[in-house]
Amino acid sequence: MPVVGRLIIKKQNHMKCSICKENAVINLKRHNLKLCEKHFKEHILHQTERVIKHFNMFKKNDNILLAVSGGKDSLGLWLILKELGFSVKALHIIMPFKEYSEKSLEKVKNCALKLNDEPIIIEANKYLEIDFFKALKIYKKPICSFCGKVKRYILSTYANKNSYNIISTGHNLDDETAFLLGNILHWHTEYLEKQNPVLESNKFMPKKVKPLIRITDEEMKLFAEISKIDYIEERCPYSKHAKSIFYKKILSEIEAYMPGTKAFFYLQYIENIKGMLFSKSSEELKECRICHYQTYNDDLCFLCRIKSKY
Repeated sequence: MPVVGRLIIKKQNHMKCSICKENAVINLKRHNLKLCEKHFKEHILHQTERVIKHFNMFKKNDNILLAVSGGKDSLGLWLILKELGFSVKALHIIMPFKEYSEKSLEKVKNCALKLNDEPIIIEANKYLEIDFFKALKIYKKPICSFCGKVKRYILSTYANKNSYNIISTGHNLDDETAFLLGNILHWHTEYLEKQNPVLESNKFMPKKVKPLIRITDEEMKLFAEISKIDYIEERCPYSKHAKSIFYKKILSEIEAYMPGTKAFFYLQYIENIKGMLFSKSSEELKECRICHYQTYNDDLCFLCRIKSKY
């Protein structure tokens, strides 16, 4: 029984690949497929390419900026997009989270060596000219919310300055269904309205896409192990109380009883239900008078408003 990375890939004689009849390593119940390593990897590439085409995310002549965290999803997507022949550049943002950030950067560099590529490395505090934790106290909202806004700001502004017309992230099916469930339970209509695998470009930021929306946590973990991608397993130390972890657990229990529920729940919302609930967004984007980033509230974006209170 071979050991690849951290995961023991089980090749059981009673479970045969649905395509070639070799020993299978995974049973994809929602697809009614049992696949060997080779055909599972092909399946992941096919599912990703299918999403890219279906949602018209990008084409071979687009310049894609991929956010890589050091986790299995973003590093796996880096490999997938390169194997599919897309023009992709990885960007890693160093957050001031000490040992966790150091490990994350190490995994990104290891993957870059494997892919014979050179990632863009940006230190958040230096790029934004702030102290993250001092700014967080002024922001007065959960750290995960602030961290996400900071990363989106960096990605958008860097992409605009460097002629990238696509920003891609590694959010997978489990991530998206957890967000959707949480937003429905709390009726966060402003987030429900914006939840989509594609956010079209505007004058402030490039098009944003999520090519892994048909692939689960479990599938991406196996893909990373088969592909020998060294990724960080630990969760961010500041995400211990994140509700999304609980939502993922509940949704996985439902999926175990009813295979295909996650994909149906998410894709039905995106392709059918969302259009019934929301017409074209009524929110008017404004331009920050200092940095020219987008804002919904006044003439200052969230970052410049924080800096003004230093």
